Amino acid sequence: MPEIIKKLEELNVADPADREVIAAAVTELRELKSMRDALEEILIVLVRTGVPWDEEGRPNENFDHFRERYHHALHEAAGLLGLDLRSTITRTEPRT
Repeated sequence: MPEIIKKLEELNVADPADREVIAAAVTELRELKSMRDALEEILIVLVRTGVPWDEEGRPNENFDHFRERYHHALHEAAGLLGLDLRSTITRTEPRT
């Protein structure tokens, strides 16, 4: 994504309307990259947290820590994904 942003910024466009469209595209791409990076960090936290139960399926001593981190990570991810907003995806998503 950084390559396309750089290419768009380097375009020498004479028409002001085209420049405006390119600037809007660059802004949106930067926002998407930021969201992607934040979601990647959330996934890293979830993966590093580990499984909070033993082989027999009983919660272990890490369960409370896991629950706290998991809840926080999912809340953050929901905000980044805009699940509180109506979109094409959230509109068709089954309610659970």
